[in-house]
Amino acid sequence: MAAGRVLEAEDYLRENKIMELVNNLTGLLLYHRPERPREFLITQLEKLQLARLADVEYPCLFDESNMDAVFGILDPSGQGYITGTQYTEALKTLGVEVSNLPAPPEKITQEVFKHDMRIHLKKSSATFKT
Repeated sequence: MAAGRVLEAEDYLRENKIMELVNNLTGLLLYHRPERPREFLITQLEKLQLARLADVEYPCLFDESNMDAVFGILDPSGQGYITGTQYTEALKTLGVEVSNLPAPPEKITQEVFKHDMRIHLKKSSATFKT
């Protein structure tokens, strides 16, 4: 009977993306280290709620400069593109679930990389049940 309650609790957490929410908030909290952490967390939850309702940016640690930096690391010789394998590995490293994504093309430009990253990061930052 106790095992059933544990499974029920795990299902609830997974279905409602509670662990993703807690991990996202914890990451934001540790990155920003605000003087008033409770107020900061409330603000982040309000931003998340607004983002859900108004389809605006979600609270996320990863910004444009981070995307440029990751692409630069993957393209150290400055070719202007990365391989599909590098792209997939970058997504996995950033916590994006890639098992349901279509196979990427052989070459991914920085513009495509950043566009796709925004979409995937928005989806992974949307830490609420849809």
